Amino acid sequence: MRLDADNAVAYLRESGVIPADASAAVEPLGGGVSNAVIRVSWADDAVVAKQPFPDLDVAEQWPADVARVHNEAAAARVYGDVATAVDDRGIHVPGVRFEDSAEHVIVLDAAPPSAETWKADLLAGEVDPEIATRLGAFLAAVHETAGGDPEVEAAFDRYEPFEQLRLDPYHRTVAERHPDLADRIEREVERIRTTRSTLVHGDYSPKNVLVDESTGDTRLWVLDFEVAHWGDPIFDLAFVCSHLCIKSVYRAEHGEQYVAAAESLLAAYRDAVGLPAERERHFLTELGLLLVARVDGKSPVEYVERESTAELIRTLGRRSLTGDVETFDEFASIRRAELETV
Repeated sequence: MRLDADNAVAYLRESGVIPADASAAVEPLGGGVSNAVIRVSWADDAVVAKQPFPDLDVAEQWPADVARVHNEAAAARVYGDVATAVDDRGIHVPGVRFEDSAEHVIVLDAAPPSAETWKADLLAGEVDPEIATRLGAFLAAVHETAGGDPEVEAAFDRYEPFEQLRLDPYHRTVAERHPDLADRIEREVERIRTTRSTLVHGDYSPKNVLVDESTGDTRLWVLDFEVAHWGDPIFDLAFVCSHLCIKSVYRAEHGEQYVAAAESLLAAYRDAVGLPAERERHFLTELGLLLVARVDGKSPVEYVERESTAELIRTLGRRSLTGDVETFDEFASIRRAELETV
């Protein structure tokens, strides 16, 4: 079965998720390149049904194992437990309502319809450093809570989703397209693959954070755990900061705010779990690689359309990847100096 807007309600009724006599409304959501995502609401309840694509919806061939959706369900449960433990930060994770191992479908609690992606806010020039701070603190809480837990390690020891959805299309593709960087990238890939210390989200990014202000305070929803794995926590930190740094180039008129948001996120993370100098250098290497990957990998950011913008991101990324900067303070200073010339 291929889940779509036409069959979602019938499927959820048959699965016992929707009451048989309920009148339901269907709304296809933007599932990105990797999933069919459908919101179904009835009476005073709503869920999101999700089924992965066997081949991602990008210009180049990009197959991925559909079993990754069950990895996502397992990770959502772990992240939900952490969110409950730190509920003073206003972080929410959708609960898992139903899981179908035969059709590879999961059904999750739906966030309020008033919630918008943090990505949309950022692209509109609305940069709230407090959101970045909370996300940095929550990421640290997950890494610290899961780290050293043998049950979590055993549950997420399957590395294929990360290989298929990150290392191959990002790291190895950039190595192929930038031969002069290949040796450095191969060393970074080997470092990541041999650093296995905690539960890593793998897609901790603004598009996977919903911001809901309908209740008078700001509540955050963290989503999409299909790339979750037992691995290197530096990847999560670099991944989310790469998005903020890209936006500092794309919307240079708000560049200072994006850089400050990245600093706030990193500071909150560092305050909670520390970031020794060697790990910060690893962070900068991975950050630089991801910046290049988001213009030259298999999944370039869709909003960077001008080659001049891509070249600025590429150049900044190469400097960080090749060890031209040793601290994020230095990286931020370089970016701020560039902004002064805009």
